[in-house]
Amino acid sequence: MTTAHAIRGYRLVVPREWQKIPVQRGTDRALTALLDRAFARHGRDEVAQYRRELEQRLKKLINQARNNAGVDLYLPFGRREQNLPASFLVSLVEFAKVDAPDPQRVLAEVLSTTEGGEPVELDATPGIRTERVYDADPDREVAYPSRRVEYILPVPGTADSWLVSSFSTFGAGSPEDGTARLLCALFDAIMGTFRWERPQKDDT
Repeated sequence: MTTAHAIRGYRLVVPREWQKIPVQRGTDRALTALLDRAFARHGRDEVAQYRRELEQRLKKLINQARNNAGVDLYLPFGRREQNLPASFLVSLVEFAKVDAPDPQRVLAEVLSTTEGGEPVELDATPGIRTERVYDADPDREVAYPSRRVEYILPVPGTADSWLVSSFSTFGAGSPEDGTARLLCALFDAIMGTFRWERPQKDDT
């Protein structure tokens, strides 16, 4: 992720089984590497059909992420028989309005009108965390209800840019079950490692 001169990107510490797929560039190479690792213990002919189907599903997710200003898509992709029913997307939303209101005013307004919202601070940047349960939405190809957690942060040094990190899980069959809540807690722990990537002094 690159933005204005004040911020070069972001860093997160994620568990080993979580894989990052860049959405804007280098996507095909990252996706191929991910699939190669996932099927490394199987013969190519043995899993060729399943690999093609999985690749198509992942490409669909990536396209949706790209349409939502996505920067990086994170998926749990371990070597277990069943992967975690969750994912999260880091997006960069750039309105770039010079006359935009102060970010703290925007956050206060969003907080006052958003269900399940609470103030947070990540790497000295005030933001908002929301947690809500969403119904299935067949019209948008969302077949199951989900629990979603979002972190919204203004990007320091920009006129009107925002980083949004959105997590979604179906739980073990219900967004209200213990698995869903445990995975949300895991996402909170991941976001607790969030840091902005700032230019080094030699770069300024």
